[in-house]
Amino acid sequence: MYTAEYTGINSFLVGASTLLIKEGVKRKTRGKLCIELPKPFMFKITNPTARLVTVPERRWNPILPFAESLWLATGKNDLEFIGHYLKNMKNFSDDGEFLRGGYGPRLRKYNGINDDYKIRNTYDIDIAKLNKSEVDQFGFICKSFEKDKFTRQAIINIGDPPKDCFDKKGNLKITKDFPCTRLLHFQKQPKANKLNLTVYMRSNDFVWGASAVNIFNFTFMLEYFSQILDLEIGEYYHIANNFHYYEEFEDLVQSISRTKTVEESKFEYSKSFHNLSEFDEKINLLKSEEEKLRSGKYADLIDFKDDFFNDWYKAFYVFNTYKKVTFSNPILNQLFLKYMPYE
Repeated sequence: MYTAEYTGINSFLVGASTLLIKEGVKRKTRGKLCIELPKPFMFKITNPTARLVTVPERRWNPILPFAESLWLATGKNDLEFIGHYLKNMKNFSDDGEFLRGGYGPRLRKYNGINDDYKIRNTYDIDIAKLNKSEVDQFGFICKSFEKDKFTRQAIINIGDPPKDCFDKKGNLKITKDFPCTRLLHFQKQPKANKLNLTVYMRSNDFVWGASAVNIFNFTFMLEYFSQILDLEIGEYYHIANNFHYYEEFEDLVQSISRTKTVEESKFEYSKSFHNLSEFDEKINLLKSEEEKLRSGKYADLIDFKDDFFNDWYKAFYVFNTYKKVTFSNPILNQLFLKYMPYE
């Protein structure tokens, strides 16, 4: 196993790209040449708030992780929303409407029913008629910590065997979207009032997965769960059983590995929510305001009375209106200035 420790996402970018170039082996998969590590890769990020990519060679798009983070927190997997921010996501959809392996429903509406998740604003399957139950795994995490602050059971499962393994005829599932992330494990540090998160991935693409959205999404989740559980932000652990990139990104990976100076943009938000209910109230408001922005029916910039949610909202505001705003996190001002053609 390969192991490493990084301060934040930028040092991860440089370190992981260097490791891939040095240790990666070539293999053909699905008709493409893939460069992958021959053994699992486990790394620690000591400051999970350093999640904004500022390595210029990466050419990171800052709107994508904010959009995916809202997609996850609202329990959705529809392309109508995410496709607005990431056009090529439709390439991974089986039906052109939903991303069947999308994590959102698995986080907030897990049910273990054979029919694929299809989540927009309402749920298509009548759970009661099927005599099945639906689980909000965010709620499970909170209840587990209420019962025991040192719990080792606060795990979110992403894989859903009835949906992912076989079709209704018992044949292996044929799908473009088999979930890469398998579980998230939250645990309080034994000697500190801090929350750690360990994420296990069966397969992890360095370019479009880990560096684009995964590390941001999960450290973002660690930050808001730390607030919900009244703990400080601890450390982030990431285990990728297969860590790789595709040949088409060879020049990009080589370029990142040559980066000489690495700076991390650490920034912890002040927050006004104190439990899952208050968090969900703000999530629902953010969801509503994002829909207005996307449809062009927004009014003035609104104030969530919360720096964490204000910056989350402003990312959507800037993308959809092309109007310049001031973020609480100063690094976001720089990133969106590079990315957005402001009016």
